[in-house]
Amino acid sequence: MSPESTHMITWLFSDRGTVKSYRKMEGFGVNTYKWVNKNGKAVYIKYHWKPMAGLETIDRHEANRLAGEDPDIATRDLYDTIASGATVEYELNVQIMEISEEYNQSFDPLDATKTWPEDKFPLIKVGKMVLNRNPENYFAEVEQAAFCPASIIPGVDFSPDKLLQGRIFSYADTQRYRVGTNYLQLPINRPLASVDNNQRDGAMQYAPYEGGTVNYEPNTLGDGQPSEASSIPTDDQNISGSALRQKISLTNNFQQAGERYHTLDKMNQDHLVDNIVDSLKHADKPIQVRMVGNLIKAYSEFGSRVAQGLNLS
Repeated sequence: MSPESTHMITWLFSDRGTVKSYRKMEGFGVNTYKWVNKNGKAVYIKYHWKPMAGLETIDRHEANRLAGEDPDIATRDLYDTIASGATVEYELNVQIMEISEEYNQSFDPLDATKTWPEDKFPLIKVGKMVLNRNPENYFAEVEQAAFCPASIIPGVDFSPDKLLQGRIFSYADTQRYRVGTNYLQLPINRPLASVDNNQRDGAMQYAPYEGGTVNYEPNTLGDGQPSEASSIPTDDQNISGSALRQKISLTNNFQQAGERYHTLDKMNQDHLVDNIVDSLKHADKPIQVRMVGNLIKAYSEFGSRVAQGLNLS
């Protein structure tokens, strides 16, 4: 993706201001995964967390003030809410796209800077997350949490999303460096179901190992244990062609940004324009002109208002 498109998406969502509390902030899964059923049929998936308490934001000026006076306001709000005995709840929604529909869009659905239109791919409620207790040991339960998009369960698979493909390697490697080789043994990271594998030794290894001297499979000395888990259905794809460095063919990079601006009420449009002008005013004029050109392609009024704020019109 180009720097221009990256900045546009960042600013596009900054119209919401700075969120006043974690319990009133949406969560959006940038990457696209697959769900695979028992017959091996796969679909593309986008995840969304919706706060049950609704959304609440503050504008840029209030955010700047709080950054100096009370930078921990969001964390404290979440902590105090749970400490008072209340729960903080989020609804899990998914969007589903048939893989055959990928190239029927004017944009690349696997591009992390794009969203899927909800009128074509509606949100489907699938679950809920309830936060009902605060960490007792902040370091053990928060600082040592090691999230990684490669940690998936049966039925979930990876899509050709280029950003995801890079993350499934780099995140795990980062956690090994940051926390340690056996970071998945830590209580905050390990699954509730027991896991048998042949991983042994390394820094901070403390799990009991029942295989004695045997750390390979198949084996006779350890009675063949641990054995491989039963196979699970996967989405088998036949791929042919040449590996090339080239731009994504579906290049509608401005329509979604324009539609987003158009759907905002006047107050949020004003906040968005103000945020962009405040950031761009520190850039060199050629960069300002180029960015205004991109915003005009998205929505002419949008770009014109930013140009006016920068005294370019």
